[in-house]
Amino acid sequence: MIVIVAFFVLLLLGIPISMVVLGASTLGVILYSGTPLQIVVQQMFSGLNNYVLLAIPFFIVSGTIASRGSTSKYLCQVMTIIFGRMRGGSVIAAVAACAFFAAISGSSFATIVAIGSIMLPSLKEQEFPDEMSIGCITAGGSIGVLIPPSAPMIALCVALGSSVGRQFMAGVVPGLILALAWGVYTYVVCSIKKYGKPIRYSFSEAKGIIFKAIPALLYPVIILGSIYGGLATPTESAAISIVYVILVELFVYRTTSFKDLFNAFKNSLVNSAGITFIISASQLLTWFITTQRLPAIISDWIVTTITSPTVFLLVIMGIFFVAGCFMELVALMIILGPILSPTLASYGVDPIHFGIICVMAAQVSYLTPPFGMNLFVTMNMTKRSLGYVSKAAMPYLIILILCMLLIAFVPEFSLWLPNLMMGS
Repeated sequence: MIVIVAFFVLLLLGIPISMVVLGASTLGVILYSGTPLQIVVQQMFSGLNNYVLLAIPFFIVSGTIASRGSTSKYLCQVMTIIFGRMRGGSVIAAVAACAFFAAISGSSFATIVAIGSIMLPSLKEQEFPDEMSIGCITAGGSIGVLIPPSAPMIALCVALGSSVGRQFMAGVVPGLILALAWGVYTYVVCSIKKYGKPIRYSFSEAKGIIFKAIPALLYPVIILGSIYGGLATPTESAAISIVYVILVELFVYRTTSFKDLFNAFKNSLVNSAGITFIISASQLLTWFITTQRLPAIISDWIVTTITSPTVFLLVIMGIFFVAGCFMELVALMIILGPILSPTLASYGVDPIHFGIICVMAAQVSYLTPPFGMNLFVTMNMTKRSLGYVSKAAMPYLIILILCMLLIAFVPEFSLWLPNLMMGS
């Protein structure tokens, strides 16, 4: 109880989540374990001593370089060519660009900044309401943690000992379903209210843009294709992504200088260091709660108290949604994953499906006030209030919740593709 109280007191004081986890865990070791304090350093090192985790900083670096170069610009232009003629097509193009860029960056926040900085001024010129434009970008950014590659998915797979490749593949169909649902909503609303102006490119203009965009379009094909084709591990693929994006931005698009690369590396490594420290501290907490038999106690209580798989899934989604309002997603995955995973077999829930449910529930928390991180990123970019951005994202949030429930209770949406491509 003292550890739990300390955890939430530190959290409410605004202490960084990594230090909250480390401080509460160390307190627990001192008070309850009777183990020498050197276990703190040993477990923190153990948390990072995993080859798979190298993929996280690699993907963050490559995504940052892509977001600052011309890759995101050409992706937006191609999506506008495809969807721009439709009613509401430019907003749909923004959502599609978010989905595509998510396969490059794996980051919700990077997706918002990269796509929003390009599409928001364009949507304003085409006379779309600000609320719809801001809402679609804010919500669209959240798809960055669902469509592979995804740093939270990598962290969860390490915590549960499950396959990163299967987990990545499981996010593809849910991500496409979510993007399609948002697109249909946009089309219906814009058709009824006559929002926006269609954009039409001549054949020669479209051909020129698509030709220039080929390196950007090949980016996720090369990265994900190398994983699922068995040519590279996720970590090796992440390293390939850095080399590829540097070559494209420096020698193909030529809009990125070596100074820009240095700044991108510097900022990316700072962000990566924050995430890896969270993972390291979370390993200590995982060790502590395991030695205290907390996962077994919670598992026994859940199995005894909850008899329905439906209720169990609703409880899982509720836990991740509420906790996601207060904690960084990677820490949330590593801490709660091992606690809840022992109960999965009792309800017939596949660990890969469990991972998708967790990610989508955390997506919801990204878009809900007062702590939704996507809301803060958009607020900073658009200089709008929290209330305005929250209201703008609300229709997309409702659709996200409905899609989450659909995917939670129809596991085939998550499991069909990984079972098809990688074996059941």
